[in-house]
Amino acid sequence: MNREIVSDKMISCPLKKRGCEWSDTVTTAIHHLEECEFFPVHCPLGCVCLEGERKGKVLKLEKRLIPEHQGDSCPLRELACEFCVNNVKACEMNPHLEDCELFPVPCPNRCMREGEEGIRQMKRRDVLVHLNDECPLQKVECPYRFYGCREEMERREMDLHEIDFMHIHFRLSMTDTKQKQIQTSQELDRATERITFLENENESKTQELSKFKHMEEKLDTANTKIENLEKQVSEKDSELKSIIEVLYSYTPLPTGQLEWKIKGVKQKIENEENTYSDPFYVGLYKCQGYILWNWLNAGKACVSIHIMKGGYDDKLHWPIRYKYVLILLNHINSNNN
Repeated sequence: MNREIVSDKMISCPLKKRGCEWSDTVTTAIHHLEECEFFPVHCPLGCVCLEGERKGKVLKLEKRLIPEHQGDSCPLRELACEFCVNNVKACEMNPHLEDCELFPVPCPNRCMREGEEGIRQMKRRDVLVHLNDECPLQKVECPYRFYGCREEMERREMDLHEIDFMHIHFRLSMTDTKQKQIQTSQELDRATERITFLENENESKTQELSKFKHMEEKLDTANTKIENLEKQVSEKDSELKSIIEVLYSYTPLPTGQLEWKIKGVKQKIENEENTYSDPFYVGLYKCQGYILWNWLNAGKACVSIHIMKGGYDDKLHWPIRYKYVLILLNHINSNNN
């Protein structure tokens, strides 16, 4: 009952003091505040207060004032430069105009157009070209500076200067011509000396090249002899291999014997330390003894003979056909069984 009474109660807008004339029931108040034109909102562009209690914080305005603020006073609103038509923030317009290439500026020398009043105006980007090529008040050097004339004058005075200093310019140019003739003669002498030096160097290098070519011919001859000798050695090697094969076909295979004394057997068994013998030869086959003290974890020793890579393997018969006899002697036991 109380809730119904409250919800039906008529109230005025909380922003009535600011000028809002809305009044209605409590239930519609929240919806009204979302649309109320007098409700304070942040600037959509995020500009900040420059003074007062909210200095440095985002500016708040009544909703109804936002369009006017964005159009006329917001420092973050974008404006089109009237000279280059680029969009620039309002707060950055003055610095932009100080750099804008199309902004009109007066001639630095304050020259005037012929037949016109007032200082000549031009786009900022054209100032340098104007000073270098056009401005009658720009200080310029005499075109005969290269010959020694150090006079400087305004561009408009150049014609009169060239007339007044004609004889001086002529004398300077003649002096410069004589100096150039002397310099050219000296450079010609140096060039002649250089040519003579290079000709001598060329002759010396030609002789060295001839020696190198002679040595190269000798080297080619030596390489040919080496190739022939290598071919002969290869043929002899083939013959030797054939002879060895014939010998092994008709000669009983040589026998080999390894006497291998092993100490500390008990410790090796406990540590399961595999043991290798020194390499030995059976005929031309290189071999090595090998003991696994705990073979397959069965508590038994495995004794074997391994074939190793030897120096005669390419001349031997494979697979090996030898038979091996292993004799194990316990030197601690006097019976040697």
